[in-house]
Amino acid sequence: MEICCVCQQPLDAPVFESNAAVSITSLCQVLEGHTRVWHCAYCGHTQTTPLPSLEKFYAEDYHILINSEEEDQLYAAREGGNIYRTEHQVATLLDKCNIPKGAQLLDYGCGKASTLKALCVQREDIVPHVFDVGEQYRQFWDTFVPAENQAVNVFPEEWSSRFDGIVSFFALEHVADPRAFVTKVHHLLKEEGMFYFLVPNPYANTADLVVCDHVNHFSESSLRCLLAGVGFEVKSIDSSVHNSAWVILAEKRDPVKPKKVGSSVDGEVEQMAVYWSEFGDRVRSFERSTEGESAIYGSGFYGTYVNVCLEDPEQVVCFLDQNPHRQRQELMGKPIIAPDALPESVGRLYVGLNPGVAREVLDALDWGRELEVFYP
Repeated sequence: MEICCVCQQPLDAPVFESNAAVSITSLCQVLEGHTRVWHCAYCGHTQTTPLPSLEKFYAEDYHILINSEEEDQLYAAREGGNIYRTEHQVATLLDKCNIPKGAQLLDYGCGKASTLKALCVQREDIVPHVFDVGEQYRQFWDTFVPAENQAVNVFPEEWSSRFDGIVSFFALEHVADPRAFVTKVHHLLKEEGMFYFLVPNPYANTADLVVCDHVNHFSESSLRCLLAGVGFEVKSIDSSVHNSAWVILAEKRDPVKPKKVGSSVDGEVEQMAVYWSEFGDRVRSFERSTEGESAIYGSGFYGTYVNVCLEDPEQVVCFLDQNPHRQRQELMGKPIIAPDALPESVGRLYVGLNPGVAREVLDALDWGRELEVFYP
């Protein structure tokens, strides 16, 4: 029997199971196996069956943004210039948190810790620490974090109750036991220490439901249940300051038994599950109704998912992406190019973007010709 990894209540049958034995990770890796998703009506949490050998996967096979120091994810494309995720995360953190002078600060599940590094440029008084489960990021840490403030897989005993603040950017969704994660955070913080973290908001970006390495799909109620259960007082949960994310600020307190909060998102989860159950059929219906060379706009999860659903993916000649860090790379054996470099031979366009913003993004572009367009 499946158990909710937040409130430990038994779960009913899966709300979603992929039609084909194919799963896609957040880094667009295509893996064999079904994606299965459960929803807890007690606390409002939604969870996916963890990948086999999950810890080994993150330690050895998960390499995010390691091609260069500058590589970053595009947060927003605007006329005045692109905004990247690191820049936005630093600005939001400084706006949300009162970080004390000389703070001992840990980035938990940090990857290459670009946000912490950029923060330390603005706040030279901060004493940075980093933790992750793999060695692949040390070359980035070594540029600004002393070796004694770095840890891989195991926390030094002397880090107990050390930190004024712990930050975590899009890490908690990946772990099989979120209660153990936040319990460790509680243990590492000083009394009334700050825990500031971001996780995806599946209610703002439906793709999160079917990302196979996102074990946890949080609702506001499941976040409150999780944090209260290990001894945090929630100061704020904000869904508006970062696209498609929950931004959470909590403080270390004594543990209290969480109250039953109930779930108000059951219907939304069911709608998302139906959307993804029917998604492949919609892609193939469009594919059969047209012919000729095609391109996919978006080289992230949505674009990869569209490509996997196609009956004849060889008709796709390229992926389009506005992020210059993605351009000149490849996805699924096809080049990633700028939208204004779309070949004249392409007459069909699959939009691989969050459906909440897809039409707005496409409307802002001038292709100079008519295209047959599939919207997610």
